[in-house]
Amino acid sequence: MKKEAQEIIDLVVDGKDFFVVDTHISQIRGSWMIKASIDSDFGIGIDECGLLSRQINKKLEEKFPDSIYELEITSPGVGEALKLNRQYFKNIGRILKINTNDGKEIVGKLLEFHQPDKLVLEEFEKKKGKIIHTKQIEILLSTIKKTVVEISFN
Repeated sequence: MKKEAQEIIDLVVDGKDFFVVDTHISQIRGSWMIKASIDSDFGIGIDECGLLSRQINKKLEEKFPDSIYELEITSPGVGEALKLNRQYFKNIGRILKINTNDGKEIVGKLLEFHQPDKLVLEEFEKKKGKIIHTKQIEILLSTIKKTVVEISFN
């Protein structure tokens, strides 16, 4: 069921303005748990998640009429790490916090994303909570351990 469920999710989402960020499909005591995180270039709300959930559920019921499963369609949560190149494009102009493979933390505004492997960031140097200096840097995706969009309430 794993492969077929993944194919159904991809089929329903493909061709729309949405994209699958992550999917987890597991079986516990005979029941399947299907979780998919879906996003779009312009954000995704509860109504869109509900619509996609109904469409995916309909196809799953057609393919697996006697299967027991739970389907959960969500948007990527605040603070979740970016996983796809398309998410970098979506967040151009936003503040990112990047943890590198060598343990460094970099905070700055995403200026550009160059497929397939590089981003340009306006790095912030802060002192006592205020930005005192910025510089433009390039970061290779291969050097990034984790990237999170910083949420500002200013």
